[in-house]
Amino acid sequence: MPIIHKVRYLIFWMVAILLYEMITLLPEPWGYFHYGWWNLWYSAIIDPVLLLIALGYYKWVLKLENKLLTAKK
Repeated sequence: MPIIHKVRYLIFWMVAILLYEMITLLPEPWGYFHYGWWNLWYSAIIDPVLLLIALGYYKWVLKLENKLLTAKK
């Protein structure tokens, strides 16, 4: 898979997450979340890092499972 597709995929999910957070910040009855001191810009900066950490963890678990399955054969 080309790198441009990976970047587009990451950007798509970032926009989706930020839109979801914006909807949850709306006044009642739509919104149900209150950040307090946290700002939506903080999420825009931190979310890509968290997504990449989650992706790395997923790939690590897959590698461990494959290693375990090949060791059993």
